[in-house]
Amino acid sequence: MAVSAVLHGTGRNVKVSDEKAEMIRRVAQELRYQPNRLARSLRNSRTQMIGVVFQHFDRLSDENPYYPQLLNGVMSTLFPSGYTLALCPKLVQRSDAAAISDGRFDGVLWCRPDFTEEAVASLRHTSIPVVMMHAPPGSAPGVPTFCANNRGALKLAVDHLADLGHERLGFVIDPINEHTAEGRDRADAFRQAIAGRGLQGDVLYWDYDGSELEAYRMGNGPHTALACFSDTLAGRLLVTCRRLGIRVPRELSIVGFDSSSFCESTSPRLTSVFQPVERIAFEATTHLIRLIEADPDSVRDDQAHSSIYDCGLDVRDSTSAPITSSKRHHSC
Repeated sequence: MAVSAVLHGTGRNVKVSDEKAEMIRRVAQELRYQPNRLARSLRNSRTQMIGVVFQHFDRLSDENPYYPQLLNGVMSTLFPSGYTLALCPKLVQRSDAAAISDGRFDGVLWCRPDFTEEAVASLRHTSIPVVMMHAPPGSAPGVPTFCANNRGALKLAVDHLADLGHERLGFVIDPINEHTAEGRDRADAFRQAIAGRGLQGDVLYWDYDGSELEAYRMGNGPHTALACFSDTLAGRLLVTCRRLGIRVPRELSIVGFDSSSFCESTSPRLTSVFQPVERIAFEATTHLIRLIEADPDSVRDDQAHSSIYDCGLDVRDSTSAPITSSKRHHSC
């Protein structure tokens, strides 16, 4: 008990004299004693490990700053609190709640979830806290959620394009994100926004490389502007447009989502919805730590916590007024 009190700071009721404490430290150094963290975690039922789950983790790259922004927010609260970060792309791929509670983690931050109703129900009965990012309010009853205000965000994008004179818009989403809770929410938000302005529009399910754009334009695609699920998807559409000779924004306006630093490096610079990714990640992780460390009876209200974050619109060079229909046909 005296050794634990001196070397690990445990056993506050144990009294150890300065002389004995110095002797313990000296002997530990001579023996090159190394605490066994696994044994300690078994004793106190804590691993000091947080699992951050991405079901569809993509590579870190300059064209996708979303992940670094999110991880910065997570790490800025985890590391000062003494927790370690583990990235887990496949932990809940089969919606197996048992895998979450297998003893590896003290808590799990689940980012951009793709889940069934059965999976959400099982998550409410895990033995460790789970917090979700990019899950709209109400999408996971009983699980704390942190998400951008997608309805307000898509309204900003649609209003901007409508004010420029665009009358038929498309919302482009990739096959992976179309199944996420946030992907469905943004698609619904787009439909609601164009209906509110009396515009026509369609949700387009395209691959990340924008390969559908060539056939779409050869068929005289009807939209003069496209809003995209993410900056990464919008950036790849810009590259495809350049390859196909489609002039942006003169022939086609494009809007991204995240407004990351990547938007300043595209050609043209990308107009994009801004969401505070790093802040959302920081506050979601802070909430998760509070659930882990608090008395279970004192956090019942926190289990139903839901935070949404207002977004802005950063107008750059990829949007402008549409050209007239006759000029558009001629240029194509």
